[in-house]
Amino acid sequence: MSDHPVHGWAFLVARGRRKGYQSLLVPDFLVQSNEYGVLGQAASGDFPPEGAPRFSRINGLAAGDVTVVYLTQRLTPADLDGSPAGGSVTDEFGRPLDLLYGFVCRGADIIDLQQADFAAARAEALRTYQRFLADESGFMVESSRPFILRSVTAPAEQQQPVLEPTPVGDATPAPYPPSPPPVPAGAAVAAPAPGRPAFSPVLAAALIVAVSLIAWLVLFRGDDGKITKVNFLEPSSSKVFCTAPFTLRATVTADAATKIKYHWESNIFPPSEQLEQSIPEGDSILETKVDLDDNADRVELTQALVVDEPNNVSGKHDYHLTCE
Repeated sequence: MSDHPVHGWAFLVARGRRKGYQSLLVPDFLVQSNEYGVLGQAASGDFPPEGAPRFSRINGLAAGDVTVVYLTQRLTPADLDGSPAGGSVTDEFGRPLDLLYGFVCRGADIIDLQQADFAAARAEALRTYQRFLADESGFMVESSRPFILRSVTAPAEQQQPVLEPTPVGDATPAPYPPSPPPVPAGAAVAAPAPGRPAFSPVLAAALIVAVSLIAWLVLFRGDDGKITKVNFLEPSSSKVFCTAPFTLRATVTADAATKIKYHWESNIFPPSEQLEQSIPEGDSILETKVDLDDNADRVELTQALVVDEPNNVSGKHDYHLTCE
């Protein structure tokens, strides 16, 4: 458990009556690092509204590793104006509107989730959403400020399993038993009772090898994960300074810790050399920088990230950039 207050930042991903899904409320530190597109990638809304809260770890961000806690809610008239009317709020095509909201914490894992934190995030998310519905075309993404979490947390690095030695009993040798009294002449001699087996160096060596093998498997069994998807992160704006290197970011999702080999491909630049990196379970951010044509007014760039090992998965994105 943390001895100091841990802060959370509310966030909201939703669509409007006319506009599609987008990040509407984003933690201020992700806005500053231009990485708020990861929230829509990490917080998947493919589960029924009013479902149980979900957790996602995002590693490799410039802003640091974060934990995302989120759920979905189907919007009702009461959420917008306190109206007691039932039913749901719909878009221009009659489809119900769902909110995907929650909070983000930095460098910590949630041990015991408290609903008060969701209530605080929901209240802030609804205020943002009301402003978004009032002017969908002119709405600009809003930054959330930190609030103190009531949930029980622990530093993220303390959540990794630690291999503890298993007690094997008292290693102090037992004293030799006293010599039995002399047997009177003519008395019957009973068979000796089974005693402690004699020490065998061969058996001891075999035991050490077995324990070492088990420890090796426990420590390294998580390094054989597979990549499940590759998604590119949207830049905050299509207007860029073409005189400076342009940063491309993609999220690689692994079902367990693994080592990947990958390369970048583009319709403008030759393929990159093959790169290698170890990544943890969950989402990791990979990035590359490209030099754009500073004499052009517009740049049409198609970029792909190809994972070659441990399994072949790729993703691509079309960038329509305007040079400033």
